[in-house]
Amino acid sequence: MVQISQTEEDIKISIELNRLVTRKPDVVLLPQYLKFNSPPIFFERHLAQEIDEMASFCRIFKHEARIVLVKKQPGIWPELFQKLDKEALMQKRLEIADLIVERNKKRDEMALERYENKRRAEITKEVKREGDMKDRVKKFQESSCQEALMVGVRKETHAKPNNSTHSNNNSNKEQLATNMRQATPVVRYQPPLAMTAVRGNGRISVSFSSQHKMNTPKRESQEGIQMPFTIQDRLNGNPPTREKTPMERLDE
Repeated sequence: MVQISQTEEDIKISIELNRLVTRKPDVVLLPQYLKFNSPPIFFERHLAQEIDEMASFCRIFKHEARIVLVKKQPGIWPELFQKLDKEALMQKRLEIADLIVERNKKRDEMALERYENKRRAEITKEVKREGDMKDRVKKFQESSCQEALMVGVRKETHAKPNNSTHSNNNSNKEQLATNMRQATPVVRYQPPLAMTAVRGNGRISVSFSSQHKMNTPKRESQEGIQMPFTIQDRLNGNPPTREKTPMERLDE
């Protein structure tokens, strides 16, 4: 089912789709030709007047295809389509086929030209970028060389006064040392007579007047404890004594 309506600016054609469109339909819009091919639907018409093919468009919806043809000259057309017999229709189809081939060829040439222009622009941009990079590297090398030369000159200028001051300091130190040697008398060290003789070898005897003993305070926990045996008892030869246990006292 096809519905057609027109206004002074455009012509609207609505084509009902009996099934879901799974592939892109073949739509051809020429100044006086219209074709919509989406098997099993085929719609073809030769227009009575010219349209603006670049402004015209076709949109595919879920259940219909909507074609909008924009008129070159605004106004109401008395007849929308041409009425042709079979022979004229075949002739028109051949002309349209040649026109479509020529248009596709021009479109391919324009696409190739756009691609070449884009590629040429990219190459020009890349060459310019590489040239800028080389210029920056060259400027950096020149500035590095200039900085190195300036550093060398600064080192030389700082080294000259340092050398002169160093030589002056050395000369001043030498003069001061000479004056001190002249002002200070030379005195030779003479050891005393007692130290001149070398001590002979022998034995040194040592005696202690009394035994070293240091008393320390006892802890509170050790006040009632009696030591069974001391070092003094061992020296005197006394046998060690020990306190009797409570069991031994009970037996006595």
